[in-house]
Amino acid sequence: MEPKFDPLGRRWVLIAPERAKRGVQSPPPDEPDPAPCDFCEGREANTPPESFAIRVHGTQPDTPGWRVRVVPNLYPATAFHEVVVHSPDHLTGFERFEHGMRRAVLLAYRERVRACPLPSVVVIVNRGRAAGASRTHDHAQIYGLDLIPPTVAREVKAFNDPECVLCSFTRDDDLRIASVDHTAVVAHPVPTMANEVLVVPPHAASLAAEESADLGATADALGEAVTRLQKVFGESLPFNLVIHTAPSGIEEFHWHAHIYPRLARWGGLEIGAEMPIVAADPQETARRLSSS
Repeated sequence: MEPKFDPLGRRWVLIAPERAKRGVQSPPPDEPDPAPCDFCEGREANTPPESFAIRVHGTQPDTPGWRVRVVPNLYPATAFHEVVVHSPDHLTGFERFEHGMRRAVLLAYRERVRACPLPSVVVIVNRGRAAGASRTHDHAQIYGLDLIPPTVAREVKAFNDPECVLCSFTRDDDLRIASVDHTAVVAHPVPTMANEVLVVPPHAASLAAEESADLGATADALGEAVTRLQKVFGESLPFNLVIHTAPSGIEEFHWHAHIYPRLARWGGLEIGAEMPIVAADPQETARRLSSS
């Protein structure tokens, strides 16, 4: 077991790959919610009125004909809390979408990050009950926050260093998993959770500032990262995907996504001492996923 300092998250982590020998079983696949659900096409009246949608030309708000649909969360945790329904398809995850649909999802994220009036925004996807998902129809949540959350605040400090820490990760051959155009998929060198993956687009501070034409490669890279994790750990792999983007007024940042496989539960040391124990070698993670 070796303590290592995460230069991005600015925390100490215990890297203990030998603990992986204990074996971790993937949870069984979640039973899909009955269809149609409230997120399905034709059930628009069961949600709050949409705040944004990408639609078939000529269709009206809160009616069928949408490709991606955004609505306020019925049970908001923050003052700005929205749900992004990734598609009308009740069963398919975004990693299985064709290119145009994946890009549409990222466009919806960008537009709602732009619309948020609060200083900080975090975009998250919870896949699987073990990762906190309450519904199986694929969706994301967007949280606007009055303050910069601690993890993002630490990353802000990391990006004040002369060299971008994320760009340095992408240049490390031992961490590289895949690339889509200029968006890199890499193993986090000091992960918070075993087999954590980073998706790193070309250097830009904020998702909100990205041009529409540039989002396709990043959308495909997110799909590629999830697909490779599923090939190694099973299609029912529960995971959290979290997008970090620059808070208001912060210019030195590099927006990116973390993908956290949820195969191990945190114990008392992780929760009580903020000292993650990671039972994986990041370089081995990169080797396994790059060959999958």
